[in-house]
Amino acid sequence: MALALVAESAASVVIEKLISTAVSYVGTCGARPSAMQDEIQRLQLASLRIRTILAVVEGGQTVTTKQNNVLDAWLWQLRDAVDQADDVHDEMEYYELKKAAQAGDNKVKQGSALNLKRKFADFANNIFGNDDALTRLREAVREAVKALDNVAAISEVLLQLVSQLYNSDVKRQHEDEIRNARETSSFLTEDTICGRDTEKERIVEWLTKPTSDEPENASATVGKVSAFAIVGMGGLGKTTLAQFICRDEKVREFFDLVLWVCVSDQFDVAKLTKKMLEAAEIDEKDLRDKSLNAIQEILKKNLISKKFLLVLDDVWNDDKILEWNKLVAPLKWGKKGSKILLTTRMNSVVERVANVLQCKREFLKLSGLEKVNFMHLFNMHAFAGANIDNHVNLKLIGEQIAEKLGGCPLAAKILGGCLNSCMDEKYWRRILNENFLNLQESEDNIRMILRLSYHDLPTSLQICFRYCSIFPKNREFEKNELINMWTGSGLIKKPMHERRSLEDIGEEYLNHLARKSLFDIKIIKHGYDHKQHYVMHDLLHDLAQLVSSGECLGVEGDGSRQIPKTICHLYLNRVNPHMVSNLKNLCTLIIHLNKDYVLVFNEALKKLKSLRLLQLTADNYKFLIEVGNLIHLRYLSLSSSLSMGNEGSILPQSMCRLYHLEVIKLQGRIEIDDSTLDRMSNLVKLRLLHTPNHMDKIPWIGKLTSLQELDNFRVREECGYKIDQLKNLQNLRKLGIGGLENIRSSEEAAEANLIEKKNLDKLSLVWSTNRSGGLEVDEPLLDNLRPHTNLKELGIVEYAGVRSPCWMTATSLSNVTDIKLRFCKRCEDLPTLGQLRSLKFLNLHSMKAVKKLLWCSTSVGSCAFPSLQELRLSDMRNLESFEGEHMFPLLKKLEIDVCPSLKSLPALPLTLNELRIFMVGLTSLPTMQQDCSSDKGRASCSSSSHPALSHLSICECPNLTSLDGFMLQQQYFPAFKCLFTRRCENLRHLPGKFFQKLPSLEELLIGLCPNLMAHGIPDNRFPETLERLTLESNGDLEFSLLEESLPKLTALQYLAIDGCASMTSLPPAELFPQLSELHISNCKELSSLDGLQALPSLNYLYIEGCDKLIELSLLQPPLGLTSTSPTGMELVILEIDRQALLRVEPLRNLNNSVTELRIIDGTELTSLDDQGLLQNRNSLRSFAIIKASSLESLPTSMMDLQALCELFIDDAPLLRTIPELPTSMEYLSITGCSAELKEYIEGSGKFANIPRVEVT
Repeated sequence: MALALVAESAASVVIEKLISTAVSYVGTCGARPSAMQDEIQRLQLASLRIRTILAVVEGGQTVTTKQNNVLDAWLWQLRDAVDQADDVHDEMEYYELKKAAQAGDNKVKQGSALNLKRKFADFANNIFGNDDALTRLREAVREAVKALDNVAAISEVLLQLVSQLYNSDVKRQHEDEIRNARETSSFLTEDTICGRDTEKERIVEWLTKPTSDEPENASATVGKVSAFAIVGMGGLGKTTLAQFICRDEKVREFFDLVLWVCVSDQFDVAKLTKKMLEAAEIDEKDLRDKSLNAIQEILKKNLISKKFLLVLDDVWNDDKILEWNKLVAPLKWGKKGSKILLTTRMNSVVERVANVLQCKREFLKLSGLEKVNFMHLFNMHAFAGANIDNHVNLKLIGEQIAEKLGGCPLAAKILGGCLNSCMDEKYWRRILNENFLNLQESEDNIRMILRLSYHDLPTSLQICFRYCSIFPKNREFEKNELINMWTGSGLIKKPMHERRSLEDIGEEYLNHLARKSLFDIKIIKHGYDHKQHYVMHDLLHDLAQLVSSGECLGVEGDGSRQIPKTICHLYLNRVNPHMVSNLKNLCTLIIHLNKDYVLVFNEALKKLKSLRLLQLTADNYKFLIEVGNLIHLRYLSLSSSLSMGNEGSILPQSMCRLYHLEVIKLQGRIEIDDSTLDRMSNLVKLRLLHTPNHMDKIPWIGKLTSLQELDNFRVREECGYKIDQLKNLQNLRKLGIGGLENIRSSEEAAEANLIEKKNLDKLSLVWSTNRSGGLEVDEPLLDNLRPHTNLKELGIVEYAGVRSPCWMTATSLSNVTDIKLRFCKRCEDLPTLGQLRSLKFLNLHSMKAVKKLLWCSTSVGSCAFPSLQELRLSDMRNLESFEGEHMFPLLKKLEIDVCPSLKSLPALPLTLNELRIFMVGLTSLPTMQQDCSSDKGRASCSSSSHPALSHLSICECPNLTSLDGFMLQQQYFPAFKCLFTRRCENLRHLPGKFFQKLPSLEELLIGLCPNLMAHGIPDNRFPETLERLTLESNGDLEFSLLEESLPKLTALQYLAIDGCASMTSLPPAELFPQLSELHISNCKELSSLDGLQALPSLNYLYIEGCDKLIELSLLQPPLGLTSTSPTGMELVILEIDRQALLRVEPLRNLNNSVTELRIIDGTELTSLDDQGLLQNRNSLRSFAIIKASSLESLPTSMMDLQALCELFIDDAPLLRTIPELPTSMEYLSITGCSAELKEYIEGSGKFANIPRVEVT
């Protein structure tokens, strides 16, 4: 239904703006009443009628509301009329901005409304200056009013229709039907639960263990109730899991009473309390006509002295805090150990319940089933009553269908049952190619269940959800990226009196969608930063496509696809852009442009007058002059697909005419000429300007007073680049200032006015490297760059002062969470950092004057660094002492690099998860401490009682001889998983029974520690829990020692052996039944690969520097001259340093399993043995030759590699020609080649069908 295309609030904002503009004209221009008064009255009347209808429709809609063609047609007409009105108002603003820019008006007021009460007569005269232009303006307004008037004209008839469709009785009936369908009970509907054993065990363990304040033999009659939630999107099996938990014997024995209540969306305290009593077997007759107080008294009496489990299934309410308080009030009379188990789609419910019960947030985020379990469930339903082995083709199609379902158990059952009803290949293929939710079979079950989440959203959020359907599945969004696209496309409408920024509103929307489980949050690590990425489940993506039909669309590589003319938001990849020419309503266009379509796309842009967002990837922008005529554009993102070595693309100067632009993003090799840079400060509405290579070249950037991010402002001495340009940029959230040595005085520094920038979250202050003179001014200058107390992240680089700035205090930096101090080579003392209460991340790099770190708490009962989670010290070459007491009660990660003079570390807290030490002069490892203080007065600093250390890495520590002292604290290592020791030349031994003390060890690396290797592995055994094992030496690792240390490693998946000179054959395959990746390097005497074929899980093999093996391979007959028999190996990735290794058994018998083949040392390779490639002709997708300095030719049989997509040849100066390549090719890359080859490839036309070709 088109209903949600125009939310009441969005339509109202647009119409109000148009009315305001017209009123301004009449009120301030002295115009005749007839000039605009009629339009104003019609607008006001139309607005009232339209809002009345929308309010009724939005209020009466339910998830089962059927489509009505008459209403749909009216809503589409309304959307077009609102869009037309928005365009007219937008054009008025544009011409005012244009005139101000041309006049050099630096006082243009910013904001979404742009001060519409300004005198309309001056506005019109300044812009148009003649009667014809005024007439055109009036006509545009009248046309917009007429369109809205036409929509409102049938309002009375439509209101009658809407009242019939959406009256309260109809809505109530629909809601009752839905509620009845959603009612659940504790009784099992299935015999087994597939793939949820781990989750079930975890929850049962939580339910049946005593609470933290409850001894095993607790007998108190009244206790605190705690809660656990199962969270996940609809269809993942939350209710089924809860049912199996309720029926578990341990649960039944532990609790005196188990109550099941299906909550759903009707959060009525009295009804829910009655449901609890019914579950407790209280006769419903005894509850009739009783007040809430009376029934809660009955519930209290039934719970006293009983340990109960209350299951609240399908909870939606997350806002009625008073109702929640009423609901749980009688539950507190249960016996200690009573608990609540909830199922919900919403993280916000977890938070609400934890707050109401005043207990810890305990929850399990349920995701899709693992592939093996999901396929078992899917096949169980799809092939019920049939032998799956008799349907090989259907099994393969079923696997492809199952892949689209994202591990959703409900979808597996429903679609599996649907497929089972017709065991016909043609039918199964139709299902494969359909959006699952479009199928009639899914209408009454999975579609309705998923739509409940969508229907629960406000209409303003529904459009933001639908918008995401244009992107490919599994797209990961960075938070600000998605918010900026929503605002740029016009999805977020800011009411005229709203004070929050669009970004703040957008962030609220995104958080809301995540809390409702419509987005999953993934934590992605970028270096030392952790960023949240948002991703939508495949089935929710299908839902978004379903509800956005006719409005949003994504098209990839399908040039025949017909695009409806109503489409507003569009994503195109690898298609002819001519197909967008007739989309007059298009607001969003994201397009990946083939190099042959630049001129075609430029023509298409002439017709896209309403475009708000353009995200374009191309290799040339030279001819895209029409971009400058997209006067409504808010968001422009241009990304160059050119590789290094090619001439950069020039940004069109016409971009500087886009006065509405709020976001500009330039990525890749895009150049901006000086005249364009000079005019960019005219784009006064810019909030975000991402041009990494050009930010410091834009003059008069102080005119961009709406700017929120300025990562690279470089101070210069000439006008337009001085520090005073920052004075009025009050909306900045991120700021990086470079070239601070060009500030002439501390008084000039104060002109940056940083202390007034209350929105500033992140600040970086940078002086240039290797500067001379002026060092004495750094201290007073930095003192005058004091930031506002709201600052959260601070970086200071190349500061030449001796002392810290005067504002580096607990008061001035009370909200700072992250500090990076780098190359401050004269700074000697950092005593105040430990007092910063909010500081979580501290990075000190190349602070060469610091010899001693002494951080202590400053008051009784407090700790230094009370919130610090990560500490990194690097390149502190003169640091000799690191001391302190009562520090780091929450520290999780400590990394110390290149501190050769540092001999010892202070005691570390049990919260520490990761310890990395590289090139440090330590003689022993630090001790772990139970508490950050032994003083009872410092109880508030206590560390976690559960030791957390899981990762220890020690590299290049020449003074370290033993790990004994550290490892003897084995009680602190129950979670220890990874141990790396590398290049510690004097490390002689590990403690006795070493691995027995590490019951959870999964990854072990011992590399280039000659004394340790010589003494062997303690107790002669690696732990059987290992999943990854790497052993490196300079040839002194004895194979006999290695064999003695290898038990049967049933969990091992990765094994790397480097420098075992005495190894002539591989260790027995039966030791590694799960091995999937094997690396063999520099094992000079290795003469056989026998045993590889006995590794059933092996899919990745790397062989390098095995001289004996290469010698023997050259004695083998060439491939193709002898018959071969398949080995059964399923190698997927093969990396070798010599092509001849393909002749060695069992590699010579790999038939169509390898998808990636890399020859990593082609220095002696003049030509290729094509048989080595052709044995994998149907599987090989990627082929690479590295260091191909002797390569002269490629075989013509390359054409027969039917699956080949990528070909990489590195450093090939002798290569003169390339044979024809298969049509499957997507990427060809040749580096270090001759000019002759480059000219041949670019001029022959034989490679024009390959989408991406890079020849340098």
